[in-house]
Amino acid sequence: MKKRSKPIFSGAEILASLVYLCALSAGLMYVLCRDYMFVCTVIMTAVSFGVYMIFYALRRKKALSLLAFIVLFMTVYAVCRIVGNPYRSPSFYEFIFNASDFFDPALAGMTILLCSLIIGFPICYFTTYLPRPSFLLLPSFVPLILAARLVGRIPLGLLVFIAVGYMLAAFGIARPEYPADNAYVDDKRAHIERVAAIGMAGVIAAALLTVIPRNDYTPMIRYLEELTKRTSAYGRRVLSEFTESSTPNRGNNIPSDNALFIVFTNSPRNVSRQSFDVYEGDEGWTFNSDFSRGYDNWEKHRSRLNINKLISDLKKGANNGKLEKYSEELNKLEDVPEIYSLASAQMTIRIVDGSSTSVIMHPSETINVNVTSSASTPPNTYRNAVDEIFTEKPMPRNAAYVANYYYNQPNEQFLKMLEKVDLNTLLDDAAEEGVIESAVRDEFVSESRNAIAYYKAGLDGSITDEIQTVADEITAGLTNDYEKAIAIEKWFGDAGFTYDLGFVPERAEADYFMFDSRRGICTDFATASTLLLRAAGIPARYTEGFVLRDDAMDSYGRYVVTEEHAHAYSTAFIEGYGWLEIDGTKYAPIGSMSGQITRMLTIIIISGVILTVIAVVFHRQLSELCFAAVYRLRSGNGKIRAVYLRTRRLACNIAETDPGSTTAEEVRDIISRTLSLEDEASEITNAANKLFYGTGTPDADVKKLYRDYKSICRMKRSRRK
Repeated sequence: MKKRSKPIFSGAEILASLVYLCALSAGLMYVLCRDYMFVCTVIMTAVSFGVYMIFYALRRKKALSLLAFIVLFMTVYAVCRIVGNPYRSPSFYEFIFNASDFFDPALAGMTILLCSLIIGFPICYFTTYLPRPSFLLLPSFVPLILAARLVGRIPLGLLVFIAVGYMLAAFGIARPEYPADNAYVDDKRAHIERVAAIGMAGVIAAALLTVIPRNDYTPMIRYLEELTKRTSAYGRRVLSEFTESSTPNRGNNIPSDNALFIVFTNSPRNVSRQSFDVYEGDEGWTFNSDFSRGYDNWEKHRSRLNINKLISDLKKGANNGKLEKYSEELNKLEDVPEIYSLASAQMTIRIVDGSSTSVIMHPSETINVNVTSSASTPPNTYRNAVDEIFTEKPMPRNAAYVANYYYNQPNEQFLKMLEKVDLNTLLDDAAEEGVIESAVRDEFVSESRNAIAYYKAGLDGSITDEIQTVADEITAGLTNDYEKAIAIEKWFGDAGFTYDLGFVPERAEADYFMFDSRRGICTDFATASTLLLRAAGIPARYTEGFVLRDDAMDSYGRYVVTEEHAHAYSTAFIEGYGWLEIDGTKYAPIGSMSGQITRMLTIIIISGVILTVIAVVFHRQLSELCFAAVYRLRSGNGKIRAVYLRTRRLACNIAETDPGSTTAEEVRDIISRTLSLEDEASEITNAANKLFYGTGTPDADVKKLYRDYKSICRMKRSRRK
């Protein structure tokens, strides 16, 4: 037998590889340096192409190639050590995993060097050293994995660019050149290298998918606005107008599952971010600047508004012989549990998506907020009349803060008592007799007056006659605001409303939701309930925030809040309690889940398209995998038949002849002439002749025949033009 020799590669088509490098660079820079994507893409393309050309020039000198790789690796490592100092702010980790929340030229340069080595060497390797078109998909996993874990998706245009670059590189792959006396069968060592390379790449990709944090591209910024004005009033600094408008329901509300922030608490409540005052029909809600001014030093005022402590103090005063006019009614009240009258609950909120904002998300009845992950001096917090809390300047990215709040529940007995007793008169008498402090009386009176002023400002013509009629019907016969508010909340369940994320409304107005579709999302319910409450004479505002559901709790007892937990509800003022959350979705059944069905269908269609493309591009490889799997299940004669038929089809493809009219001898001649594998072809065709024509009992080694067939396949691939 002639001496076996390895093929010599002439090198990949350099222009095609350059396009592919540019496509991958664009995908990576879109994820990591979005604001400076164009400049960084040009730089990374040049650097990665330089890495490619270094290894291309050394393709026939393995020792120098290895040395070049070590030098480049150590250079990149040294740069990373210098630039990526763990004490610098921001850190390299933050730059990579916060998805373009900020840009740092030094960290961007470090990223470009690292990524250029990561993709430049493999592309050269799989187009020149070990030419395998399918392996060129591996470098594209880098931007795709980062996009899936950080920004959710890469734009379709970039995906098409990456796909086109891949196809150009695959079509322009290196062509092997063989010496004239070549009798090349197969290089087992090269086969082991290929298997090891693809296995290692698969393990690395799986590990990256598991380890890399799953963060969206700063989605909280869509929920949180910046401050727009700073003024002064009564000698105090004032911040105002940091909100614009709500987002009305337009349909197809498919939230992402990317984590926005984490909450630690033993007393879960809805988390409010902002409230709106003026309803503008299909444009949603906007704010009234008269109530958007925020004041500092608000904590001492809020801490006095503990309704349960007030009720407890009033009852104690009556038991001590004071407040004689009210003693009969007060003594009927049940004792307020000590835990509710004195203690407050605590909630720690930590943003995890890299957002930097001034808005403090918080539960209702918050009495103070402490920002814990800021500079040495915590920023001042401000609160306005609609219970929005914010800081003067944006907090650091991924800020954390602790909110303390009263975890009170409405005391229905006390609310019933107020049907007979005027609260303001009771408070005046209690302060005069020393039952409560005058400052406490002033806070409750002020809160009530502010609520009445807010109510009057909200009557702007948004209450239609139809809404007024419904409100009158719901609240007919009820004697206090608390009962009216609860009746309005329950009405959505009694009147046949349905909560449906996927429903697409014809119009976004409240009238359409209330009287036509009766199907929608939380924003529809919150808008309708706010208007109904106002029509019933109750001060109410439209509030947006997040709900802490049980499904948000992880194994560590934390609430991991995502876009799915974004929620809208009404906040109504009930004299004798304060601002009460009203949520009509609690009583509405969930619809047909059309939104989830739409998402599932979309996933199925996209998956089908991807599988179809894979089947078309890699149909030969898939066919070989299926054949290998089924081959082991066949009988001995079945294996001989299958190997021969596959070999005949392969030979006929080479010679462009009809398999049905090609004999075994012709198959052997084609394989011997074109692939120089006469021994392998003879073993297969001889076994087939014995089986088909009965010229002898097939006694061939079926395992050897299969190895012969694989050798023929490999040689055909290596010589494919």
